This record gives sequence, structure tokens and C-alpha cells, in this order.
Amino acid sequence: MALTLESREPALYEDWKRYGSHLEEYASEFIGTAFLLVCVVGIVALAFSPYSPVPHLLPSPTVRLALIGFALGLASWGVALSPPGRLSGAHLNPAISAGFWLLGKMHGRDLLGYVLSQTAGAVAGTLLGGAILGSWARSVQMGALHPGPHVSLPGVWAGELASTFVLALTVFVCVGFPKTARWTPAIVTVLLIFLIGGDGNYSGAGMNPARWFGPALAVHSWQAGTAYALAPIFAALAAAGTSRRLPPKNRPPHTAKLFHDPRYRSIFKDDGAPSQPPAKVRAQARR
Repeated sequence: MALTLESREPALYEDWKRYGSHLEEYASEFIGTAFLLVCVVGIVALAFSPYSPVPHLLPSPTVRLALIGFALGLASWGVALSPPGRLSGAHLNPAISAGFWLLGKMHGRDLLGYVLSQTAGAVAGTLLGGAILGSWARSVQMGALHPGPHVSLPGVWAGELASTFVLALTVFVCVGFPKTARWTPAIVTVLLIFLIGGDGNYSGAGMNPARWFGPALAVHSWQAGTAYALAPIFAALAAAGTSRRLPPKNRPPHTAKLFHDPRYRSIFKDDGAPSQPPAKVRAQARR
């Protein structure tokens, strides 16, 4: 007896996830990360450039860092709600993608595609932000990350590990349940206020290897580079492992998207949330 559309489509969809073309998702991560880095350059320049009135209006660096966290949270939220973000999941961070891979949500080739797209997007966004803002961007080294005064390399490692672990664990727990998944961008926005406000003067609160790499490449600033590149990934992997041990144990994430929209297709494995199969899959299922 011939299989119906309903019985054939899930298997075909999973086959597409493993072998199909996901260039649109990779392009979405490139665009989203580029936009985020334009915002990084602009917001850091507004908060700390000597050409800006903000340092005079808000003398406290901690307050300005907290506002940077809030602004970057809003930028990430905007990407997550945009069509590219709804398609790719708006990871915008190799560490977050690595965590979802460990949780069994991503195929290895998609992890590679996401990391390369996010890194390239960070470079493009940094250069675009620098071209738009000119001397303002150069005065803050294009938003490059630096440790606080007298903070050692082990201190940077500790700060990046701790802040990224909290961020990643929050993401993985929030997307693990249908009732909280759609609120993930809002929760992350609030969390970034405290993480960047609290850790910005210590380790720099990068929490994202791509966010570090774009400005570092633009201004050739590699101070504490091993910590900014590797600590977030280790922390996100640890957060993924920790999330598996929280009740209910061994529960796969409901979705690997920061904002799931069922009208968009999903490349992620074992989705607990429905999604729209690609047109090619639907056509094959009807044959």
C-alpha cells in the first residue's frame, strides 16, 4: 500500500535535514551576525568614544556597560524575530551552536556552516560599522575586547567561562520547554544587562568567539585571544551537558531556535516544535 503524505513526509524531511542544501540558513547567520557586529561597533562607540557626549552624561562605566548589554540584547532580539532569524534560529554565536550540536540538535556539517558564517559575518559587520562610524569606531578600536586593568589571562578565562556558562545555560533551558521557548530573546536581553554590566570591566564579557574575532582582526588586537576564542565554547558545552542533567533529565530541547516560528523550515534534529518542510520535500511526499 502506498504511503500517505503524512506518513512519508517526516522521513523525507529528516533526510533533507541530513543531506539537503542549507545555504539559506548559513546566509541568515551571516546576515544576523553582521548586523549584531555593526551594533557592537556603534553602541561601544556611543558609550565610550571621546567624541560621544554619553561618557560625560553617564560617568559610570558600569552603567554604560549595562546599557550596552541592554542594547545588544535588543539587537539580538530583533534578529531572532526577523525572517532570517526565524529561519536559522539566530544563534549568532559559535559557542551557542556548539552547545546545540552537543545536545544532538545539529548535524556536524551544519555546525561547521554556522561557525564559518558567523565568523565571516562578524568580520563583515565590524568593517561595515567602521566604515559607517569612521573616527568614532577607530577611537574605541572597533569595539575590540580587552581585559580590565590588572586582569590576568587566567582571570579572563574565568570571567568568560562564568559569563558564557550562565548565558548558554539560560538559552538551553529556555528553549527546552514550549512555554518558555518563545520568551528566550526577552530573557536573554535582560540577562545581558547584568552579564555585560558586571563582567565588562573584568574579562570584557565577550561570550562569543565571533564577536571577539571580527574587531580583533580589524585592529590586529589579539590580547587574551585564546580565552575569548575558546572559553565561550568550553562554557557552552558545559552548559549543554548541565542542561541535560536538569529535571526532566535527558530532555532534548524543544527547539534550537531562539524564536521558533512553525511557518519556517528547520534544519535541526529531533524538533519538538512543528515546522514547515521545504517545498521540495512536500513535492516528493505527494508523488
